[in-house]
Amino acid sequence: MTHRMTHRIAVAIALLGASASRSPVVAQGAPTTAERPASTRAPAFERVIRAWQGANRLPVDLPLLLGASPLQPVTAGSAQLRAGLGDLRIQDPATGREIPYLFVWPSRDPAAVWQGARVVPVTPGKDSSGFEADLGRVITVDRLELTRLPGRFLKRVRLEGSGDRVRWTMLVPEGTLYNLPADERPGDVALRQTQLAFATGDYRYLRVIWDDHAGGRLPADVGATARVAPRGAVAADTVRAELTVDRRPSAPRTSRYHLTLPASRLPIVALELDVHDKLVLRTARVTEPRLGADRLAPVPLGAATLRRVTDGDAVAASLTIPIERPSGRELDLVVDDGDNHPLDLRRVVAVMGPLPYIFFSSEGRAPLRATYGGDRRTSYLPPRYDLEALRDSVEHLRTAEASWDAPRALEPPAAASTAPAGLLAAPGAPLDVKTFAFARSIPEGSGLTAIRLDSAALAHSRIVDVRVVDGAGRQVPYVLETLEEPTEIALPAPSPTKPRDNIDRRRVADAAKRSWYRIALPYAGLPDATLRLTTTSRVFSRDVAVVTQDLPRDAEAEPWAARTISAAWSHDDPESSATPLELSLGSRLPSDSVFVLIDDGDNQTLPLTAATLLLPSYRIRFFRQPGAPLTLLYGRRDLGAPSYDLALLTPRLLDAPAQEVAAGAESGGARAPARTARLVFWSVLGLAVVVLLLLIGRLVRGDSPAHASDAAT
Repeated sequence: MTHRMTHRIAVAIALLGASASRSPVVAQGAPTTAERPASTRAPAFERVIRAWQGANRLPVDLPLLLGASPLQPVTAGSAQLRAGLGDLRIQDPATGREIPYLFVWPSRDPAAVWQGARVVPVTPGKDSSGFEADLGRVITVDRLELTRLPGRFLKRVRLEGSGDRVRWTMLVPEGTLYNLPADERPGDVALRQTQLAFATGDYRYLRVIWDDHAGGRLPADVGATARVAPRGAVAADTVRAELTVDRRPSAPRTSRYHLTLPASRLPIVALELDVHDKLVLRTARVTEPRLGADRLAPVPLGAATLRRVTDGDAVAASLTIPIERPSGRELDLVVDDGDNHPLDLRRVVAVMGPLPYIFFSSEGRAPLRATYGGDRRTSYLPPRYDLEALRDSVEHLRTAEASWDAPRALEPPAAASTAPAGLLAAPGAPLDVKTFAFARSIPEGSGLTAIRLDSAALAHSRIVDVRVVDGAGRQVPYVLETLEEPTEIALPAPSPTKPRDNIDRRRVADAAKRSWYRIALPYAGLPDATLRLTTTSRVFSRDVAVVTQDLPRDAEAEPWAARTISAAWSHDDPESSATPLELSLGSRLPSDSVFVLIDDGDNQTLPLTAATLLLPSYRIRFFRQPGAPLTLLYGRRDLGAPSYDLALLTPRLLDAPAQEVAAGAESGGARAPARTARLVFWSVLGLAVVVLLLLIGRLVRGDSPAHASDAAT
């Protein structure tokens, strides 16, 4: 673009600014169906913008993404995020006028142009070697790629640049290049990094210095090409956010982590993992709770194979998991550890997708005022100013780099966990609480609340008959959530017991070689339970059977083997602990205890040191009013799954992590008096029958002598 054209654009921007100064607000386009005036809500945040005179370029940073309306596609199914951030307003405090701006999205990268270089080796040092790449002339470049390298290598490197071979600039002080092809192991991935990226600059010579401390020297006859920095292309701003990581219970050979995002509906495209393990080769996946047919359930967002190789100070790694854009604030990361120790995860960073920058023009260097926020549930389209007429030209302008100050809250933002007023004003239909077998109090609280269904609720309900009611017996709408993580319940230590005479001694000749253990369960009727057994032995091989029902008194009446679940358990490494044995116990356990039978053969008795019960995890989410007493009910056979309008507000339920509380102790519920009444009825009836029989007996005994004397006479 010529200097004359640049001058014309600058004059046009100045004229637009002048027209804006004559009216308080620059004319905007007509609102579309996806746009709502931001003035309907008071802004929640205020920030100072440090700008320069003339055209400015201001990045979209993380505080703006967290506070302003979320980025969304303009149309359903579109991959381009053009709606959102439209509640941003920029003002000049000195004049009080609104300053027009544009969101300028990064354009597609033009075809890369690479400039070949002549390679000249440099004099090697004691622990270093390298070469200089001569581009032939001074060129604006931003990347160097090396070719004709060995088929397998891992090296530390530094890169310097110069225009005259006299003054050198450090471009990459510490970098790593590597080429590690995939092995033949299943799931292995190749690691390759042969490019060095650096800040755009004008250079003719690029000098590469290898660090040879940790290995042999690489060949000097490598190839080198430099990428010519594309003119006019807008670099995409990359924003990252560190996430809160919470380790959760999981199955053996698996690590599970719960991730909390700083806000919902963020334009996240990948998760970067920071691990401490030197060697890593594991698969990982990311899920998010989303509303399905009738409940929240985990939905996969992405998966990848993690690989990390360390050689001294040189590290080659591929620890990024590409994911779909999440809609809520909660994610789950599941890592398949295989036979390794649990992954030593240090942190997880969310990587945002390409973001726009904010283009505007300032008349001076005085700080500007920006306001935004107030409604994270609506994606406002950006305002349309007359500056839109210059959209095709502004990305070719030279712009100054404006900057943000820290945000200041104008008013306490409405918590995402606050219930909508209309929802609290219209509770659900009333229920007769006396028809439920069990009732439990819910601790006091307010806002978005979650209750995990514990072992008592799982054993005594069918899940679909769970209800939450207020003091007047009116239903509080909730959304049921299915969690992938199991609910772990530590059981009492397995206690050795004697074999049953009518089973083991009658059917098994070598009963003395078998060990019996009894394990008490919290309740009978537990669904989809899994028993995890742990031992301190390290070298063993045993056949294990678990009897899941009460043993029959008559062994001939029903084969006891039909009531067992069998598995083989072995471990052959004396240097490591044995992997726990897990056995699925079926859909519903009819008893409150199980028996474990271990065939020791001619070996010593295998000790069972601990037992854990794994149950499916369910949670209900609901909004509650402050101070309103609530009760959790279940245990009614004639109820089906509820259908609440609350499902329409699922995005609101996922805007913030729910406050998880535990229900109070389980009571007999309102159906207990009915059972008591029936017991009293049958007791009274039985007593009446007994009294009647006694009276009949007395009458019979009283009539017999008289009848005998009459007969004698």
